[in-house]
Amino acid sequence: MKMIRLVLAILFTCGVTLACAEPSVKLEQLTQEVSAWFQSSDKSNLSSWQYSLKYNKHYLKATSETYGGGELIYRLNAKACVISIPHRFFDMHTYEIGEKVFSTHCQLMLSNTHHRHSDSLDEQTMDYSKRRDNLHNSAILAFQSLHKKAVVIQLHGFNQNKRKSDTAKLADFIVSQGKKGNFVKQKLTRCLSKISKNSYFYPELVQELGGTKNILHKLNLTPFSFIHIEISKPMRERLVKEQHTMSQFSECISQVI
Repeated sequence: MKMIRLVLAILFTCGVTLACAEPSVKLEQLTQEVSAWFQSSDKSNLSSWQYSLKYNKHYLKATSETYGGGELIYRLNAKACVISIPHRFFDMHTYEIGEKVFSTHCQLMLSNTHHRHSDSLDEQTMDYSKRRDNLHNSAILAFQSLHKKAVVIQLHGFNQNKRKSDTAKLADFIVSQGKKGNFVKQKLTRCLSKISKNSYFYPELVQELGGTKNILHKLNLTPFSFIHIEISKPMRERLVKEQHTMSQFSECISQVI
């Protein structure tokens, strides 16, 4: 009788939480798998991600929303840095901007394949700035295990009209490294000021959009290696339309990676 009650309790729990129907891939396990994939000379599919090779670039792309989906693009013969685009559908043009920086400088680019507000198959959000267990975070951890000094550049977009402070309402770039940061955010902001005088670093010059609750701050990354950049909508439009402006932005990124 006790065994029957236990089985019924398990079935009831699965029915309510869906946890049994969709087991979670732990971040640590997936990180080990991605690390092995990076080091393999014979790359192939990885769990829920389909592999392809195009123009000397290795792709892993989700075939469904499982584990948050996600896309990885990896290439050799470039600098050991990471471009992260967590909201490619919500933050317009960030994917195009990130892709250009990646193609010029970095080995690894990561992005979402499903909208941040889409339904999840497990108990975790699809928002990559909050979700813990996914390809995005595992790839960053795996990559830094192989390249300890690798810098992670994460691009976001914001609406100036929705900001609270006068400074943020005028801002084109807001650079942060968490609650504090080091000289890197100042160096990057100085360079971006050549594109727009309304470039600020958090929290000293502007007190909004610092990304302090971003999930990457809770992971074991190399200290100060995560650079969070918020870009206004008008500036994003300039970057995709004006080649000179995009080149300036790319040059600024090259100074901190």
